[in-house]
Amino acid sequence: MLRRISSMLMAAGVALLAEAPPKAAQAPPAVTPAGVSTEDVALIKAVPYRPSIQRDPFSAPREDRPVDALDLLDDIGVKGMIRKDGKNFAVVTDSRGNARWLPVGHRFKDGEISDITDKEVVFHQWDVNTTNRSVFRTIKKTFKREEGKR
Repeated sequence: MLRRISSMLMAAGVALLAEAPPKAAQAPPAVTPAGVSTEDVALIKAVPYRPSIQRDPFSAPREDRPVDALDLLDDIGVKGMIRKDGKNFAVVTDSRGNARWLPVGHRFKDGEISDITDKEVVFHQWDVNTTNRSVFRTIKKTFKREEGKR
């Protein structure tokens, strides 16, 4: 077995050390229609790194979600519904007293708006501490319009 391996290595060495044909006898490298040589496959080309986002490495990390995405559904008050350009928007107020128009699919910290009807807004609420969004409970909040202040 050892003799067989050594003889194969010897034959491989002889084949590698054999004289290569002269340069004039070699065919020119083939060129593809795009003008790229097929011999350039092993060529390593330097690609400069150009980041598209410039940031300060010493700044503190910040939350990329908007401020209203940190609201809980329990703190949201539903005031009404507005239809604009064929879309329904829920008029909601948060715990800070800000009123906003929110579309279907808007996300909060523990839920999202799933449907807006003429009488109510339907939310899907999940546990705050989980990443599983497929387990939720449905909350329906009817419109609570405020009376005019005198």
